[in-house]
Amino acid sequence: MSDEIFDQSPTTTLRGDRGAARDRPTRRRRAGRVGASAAARSAAATATAAALALTLAACTPAGSTDPGAAASATAVAASEVELPAGALGEQAAWVLKAINGDITEKDQRADVEARFAPEALESISPDELVAVFGQLGAQAPWVPTAVEALGTQAVITITPASGDALDMQLALDAEDRLAGLLFTPVAADRVPAASWQELEDAVESFAADGRLVVTEVTSPTDERVVSASGLAADEPMPSGSMFKLYVLGAVAQTVADGGITWETPLAITDDVKSLPSGELQNEPSGTEVTVRDAAEKMIAISDNTATDLLIEAVGPDAVRQAFTELGHHDPSEADPLLTTRGLFQLGWGEGAAETAGRDAWNDADSSERQALLDSLPGGLPDVKASAVTTPVWQYGLDWFTTADDLTAVHLGLQQLAETEAGAPVREILAVNPGLGADALGDDWSYVAFKGGSSVGVLAGSWYLEREDGRAFTISIQGRSDDPAELADQATFFGQVQDAVALLAAE
Repeated sequence: MSDEIFDQSPTTTLRGDRGAARDRPTRRRRAGRVGASAAARSAAATATAAALALTLAACTPAGSTDPGAAASATAVAASEVELPAGALGEQAAWVLKAINGDITEKDQRADVEARFAPEALESISPDELVAVFGQLGAQAPWVPTAVEALGTQAVITITPASGDALDMQLALDAEDRLAGLLFTPVAADRVPAASWQELEDAVESFAADGRLVVTEVTSPTDERVVSASGLAADEPMPSGSMFKLYVLGAVAQTVADGGITWETPLAITDDVKSLPSGELQNEPSGTEVTVRDAAEKMIAISDNTATDLLIEAVGPDAVRQAFTELGHHDPSEADPLLTTRGLFQLGWGEGAAETAGRDAWNDADSSERQALLDSLPGGLPDVKASAVTTPVWQYGLDWFTTADDLTAVHLGLQQLAETEAGAPVREILAVNPGLGADALGDDWSYVAFKGGSSVGVLAGSWYLEREDGRAFTISIQGRSDDPAELADQATFFGQVQDAVALLAAE
């Protein structure tokens, strides 16, 4: 369920911040447009097979009602940009050729089975794909006018000869096949908040329950800069993949205790495989990755299988202890510890709703919840991506944090990073800064980020060090029983961009 299980597209659940662990997102942007943050774009870019089926069928853009829109789009189209290098760019080029009619329908059908992952084609047939490409072809030629790429995923803005641009979001599997393809309207231009009051007003007008909290942490005593919300800063909110910050802390502490090293190999098994976001679920059982590699994937691309693999390596008790040591307001939140795989199985597994599994979790005490987790089947998870459409956070199926929890965990991780055993933590947290270079500018010397999302949940958290030595945390959390209220991720995370800009201007 994007950051962001949890880093996702609006029509799926686990979305993650996908990409090569040491890559930073790059973005060529159109002048004069307030773009989506990297957090929003990488959240949306994790398009699973379910998203493929649900969104491609309805992706034909409507004609513009703005008389100036067509002329504007045509002008932007002149600023064509290069596609990413390697397999990602080659796949994007093929899609563009298909929608531009440069590949015959017969050849498109022949190519689809080789280019798309089998899991994707379980949800949409080659004929349906070709039909969608044909619908888009009515506005051809489409050209790429903006690119943001991170490892195995990209968000490419494509602009037609006339009409409205679209964001084409692609994700590749481990064999460079298309595991996700999503077309969405480009977010409308957004006027940045010019003051903290304007930012507070924007947050409070958001459709979903939301909260944005900015805290200066330069001195030992935290100072709240702004807390914008109809919700109290100490009200627990579902946070999706942000719980992985505690897993990272548990890993660092286990290294310090001598239980593992950052180079310890971990073997992937069917019993630990989860659903996307991520890449490791696509690897054959028996594949080994180091603790360091798994930790980077867990944070940078929100890899769910990497997360559960690390939990298995250090043990749930170590993660529960991290909740305590890293300042969570209620460490019993992790007793028992819900894994990403367990969330999928309890929330959306075969018969989850019909057998009242969600209600059982919600009503259970700690020992009863542990019994539920122990009863879950092993082997590959029996959860279809197409089933992950209903919010389950209302049943307690998520990981709940307050704004102060998120400040505390970021500060605690930075302290761990000052130790010899925890030294890699600082770099791991900075691999994906969650905001593009254009949003950050030259004012920040260090940015750590972890996002999170699930159906009806969208969140992000940052720790930032300014060039003048001052440090801040920013957290944004949204929840709704209607996922559509969180679909506008560009506006949601744009509020973080505004906060960063206001801090930089101080």
